[in-house]
Amino acid sequence: MYPGQDDQTRRMGHQPDSRAYSQMGGGQGYDDGYATGSYPADDGYEPAPEPRRGPPVDVGKFIGSVVATALVAAIAGWLIAWVVEAVFNRFGQPWANGGNTPTMYAIYGAVAAILAGLLWYLLLVGTANPQQFFSWTVGLLTVAAVALPLLLTVPFLDGVAAAIVNLCIGLPILALTSAFSSTIRR
Repeated sequence: MYPGQDDQTRRMGHQPDSRAYSQMGGGQGYDDGYATGSYPADDGYEPAPEPRRGPPVDVGKFIGSVVATALVAAIAGWLIAWVVEAVFNRFGQPWANGGNTPTMYAIYGAVAAILAGLLWYLLLVGTANPQQFFSWTVGLLTVAAVALPLLLTVPFLDGVAAAIVNLCIGLPILALTSAFSSTIRR
């Protein structure tokens, strides 16, 4: 029986090649051309690309998404503050909002959205599950932004109005940043 031949092979009548386990050239397992380096280098292939460093984020889409979220938060802050101010003026009572105008609420919303984008990026770089940490962090900050006017504003109705404006700024930031964070990865 030859090496590598079992009973089934013998029954089928196949005989392995007697040179299957040896080669010419002193029993080496490769051609002599490789040993001497006489084979030409293979120019048909390009070198493998360098692995990318940093988080797997499409930077252009990320910046565009953060800017779009800031725009939406600014519009939401301005619009809701303008409506609340108009309702208070309709009833002849000034809104005690600490001197903030609808334009200031728009700026607050835009800055909050940009900071949320920065937070998301830092969490992507430094945590295993950035989406969970981001949702919890922004959610808790939104709860705080809603609760503080209720606790600190002396006319309670004015505090409710400020809480509504803060909620209408925080919810789009949370929803939009969570939505774009899953689509901008490379």
